[in-house]
Amino acid sequence: MIRLSASSSFRFNHRAWAAIALPVMLASCSTFTGTQHTSVPDLPPMPATFTEASGELPSVNWWVSFNDSTLDALVEKALANNYSLKAASARVEQSLASLRGSRSDYYPTVNAELGKSRRWNEDDTTTSQWSGGLTASYELDLWGSIRANARQSEFTADATVAAYRTLANTVAGQMTTSWLGLRMQSENLILLERQRDRLTTALTVIEGRKRSGQAALTDVWQQQKLVESINVDLQSAKAEQAIYLQQINLWSGQADAVVSDDTLNSLTTLPQLPDNQSGVSLEALKARPDVQQAFYQLQAAGAGVAAAVANRYPRFTLSASYTGEDSELSQVFDNWVANLAGSLVLPLIDGAQRRAEVSRQKALEAEAVANYTQTVLEAAQEVQEALVVEDRYVHTAQSLKDQLDLARKTLQLQDMYYARGQIDFLDLLNAQQELLALEKQYLTARWSLIQARIQLYKAVSHGQFGETE
Repeated sequence: MIRLSASSSFRFNHRAWAAIALPVMLASCSTFTGTQHTSVPDLPPMPATFTEASGELPSVNWWVSFNDSTLDALVEKALANNYSLKAASARVEQSLASLRGSRSDYYPTVNAELGKSRRWNEDDTTTSQWSGGLTASYELDLWGSIRANARQSEFTADATVAAYRTLANTVAGQMTTSWLGLRMQSENLILLERQRDRLTTALTVIEGRKRSGQAALTDVWQQQKLVESINVDLQSAKAEQAIYLQQINLWSGQADAVVSDDTLNSLTTLPQLPDNQSGVSLEALKARPDVQQAFYQLQAAGAGVAAAVANRYPRFTLSASYTGEDSELSQVFDNWVANLAGSLVLPLIDGAQRRAEVSRQKALEAEAVANYTQTVLEAAQEVQEALVVEDRYVHTAQSLKDQLDLARKTLQLQDMYYARGQIDFLDLLNAQQELLALEKQYLTARWSLIQARIQLYKAVSHGQFGETE
């Protein structure tokens, strides 16, 4: 490395001019150059599901589509109080602070100095000397290195913000799933109680037939067993309900109960599922926070390459100083010197360190390109999977509903036939069990359908909640 410098000293009669003009003079010498950024790679072929047209699925506050004011309030509480989000917000502040620090290299560095020294003489006397001054230095960004570093910090900060949006979308989805899961279990409890009442009524009929000698004791036992199985299911549903309540507390960032007993007792059924749209906007896919994060990481990698390349070229720095000294503090700047210097640093031999750094940054850029493309593919796959799963459960739920209607009619007839003694208990038991199974399957299919819709909403959301398109 070779360092070339030139300096000169001057005396002026106006020290105030030097103090004011020094930073301005250095800043005016700046040479600004642009930084080349990595171009966005072409997207891989997308399924026909994705169109260039604007999508109809909500990407802002998507949970309001369920028309549940309690859910709206819970999601807003989670977005405000969740501790994982607070940690992510702190990371955003860290990245923004780093960004501000990187931009400081655009400006001169100015320092003020004031000191006092004391010298002991041979005659046991002392002499005091005051010194003070201003010093400034400024690196000219001839090759765009400073700008590249600042842009890298900017893209890194953008990626951190996108990561926050990704987490916020996840938190909103988890809260929505927990709340609607709670509603599902409330409907399940109501269903199980109806089933128990229905089976208990049938048990009364069977016990009456047993007393009249028209039914066997084993018929009574089998019916009692069926009733007891419902009691077990009731306990399981209450436990699942308690788990959902704990999840709601967790996502809300609270240990205390977020949902009151009155609210819990007022829950009835799952909400009606909003109508779906068949197509998804390609722009909605690109706006996903995880895709945006990968995009900003790619751009940051490109800026890193530019900074590494620029670091192989000479660095030119201007420095200036305005200093004075005197035995009296009030007269320090009555005897002063101004100095202006230029320094050129030429990297010659560094063991190929800078060249290796360029290669490393290019490899990081290649990695970022691959990660971006993979993120887009995974995002498209997630949307496709959610659409396929939802379509499957739409048809499944409709089929189960039709079967359920037939099973209810069948059981009504079987109850009547059994009371008349026209069929044996086994026929009645089979009809009861079939209806129980179909009722459970239908509720499960509806819940799976809602979960698929939540996943679809999350998959097309850009995570900027509360903002308009």
